[in-house]
Amino acid sequence: YLNKLKFSNLLNIARSNKVFLAFVTTIILSLSYLSIPHIYNKAEIQKELKNQLLEKFSVNFIFSKNFYYKFYPRPHFVIQDLSIIDKQKKISDIKKLKVHVSLNNLFPQKNIIVKDVIIENSNFNFNQNNYNFFLNLLDKNFLEGSFKIKNSNIFYRNIDEEVLFINKILNMNYYYDSKELKNIIYSENELFNIPFSLKSYKDKEKIHSKINLKFLKLQIENQFNYTNGIKKGSTDFTYNKNKSKATYELNKNFFIFNFF
Repeated sequence: YLNKLKFSNLLNIARSNKVFLAFVTTIILSLSYLSIPHIYNKAEIQKELKNQLLEKFSVNFIFSKNFYYKFYPRPHFVIQDLSIIDKQKKISDIKKLKVHVSLNNLFPQKNIIVKDVIIENSNFNFNQNNYNFFLNLLDKNFLEGSFKIKNSNIFYRNIDEEVLFINKILNMNYYYDSKELKNIIYSENELFNIPFSLKSYKDKEKIHSKINLKFLKLQIENQFNYTNGIKKGSTDFTYNKNKSKATYELNKNFFIFNFF
């Protein structure tokens, strides 16, 4: 009886050790896999990420040497103190960029796939030549990733580089809506210390946008046709359940506005 008891105890200990060993082995292998990007050549992985960002979003990031990899909470690369170039001119200074990559493709290096992008603490400088930067992003592919901007500012300048106004971006998110089957931008902002939210999307002919100013109990919905030579649009205003409407037409030579 004692021999049987000892043998049974040994079996239980062996089984427990196997489970523990399997658990430890799984943890070690998982951490080893997640750590693989640490050994990649920094210049080569930077080039790969830059090319993918340019191809996927048409955004030309200029990386700095302050570049590192982290696998928690998701595998991502962090780049600090970088900029964006558009039409051979710098339009943004960025404190931090996070580039999340696919968990399934960390090895080999050429298989790494960019998923989500997060820009933090940036300053954008726009004028009449590049003001459509954010609208153009709506034409990109967000089926397998998103593009976010947090705690940033937009400085809109005139031709003399004087600041006309500053729009503060609290949280901006580009994503693909699987129910509506389209790309959407949703942004929470402040302009002249007035908070507002913006939701916008594009179809083949029009840009649709909705601005919500809860503080003023005002909602503005706009449709703008951007395909023809003469640009046409309509705007619906809702203030405290009171509604009004405006239409407008514009080109290089004239601007017509009707309010009713």
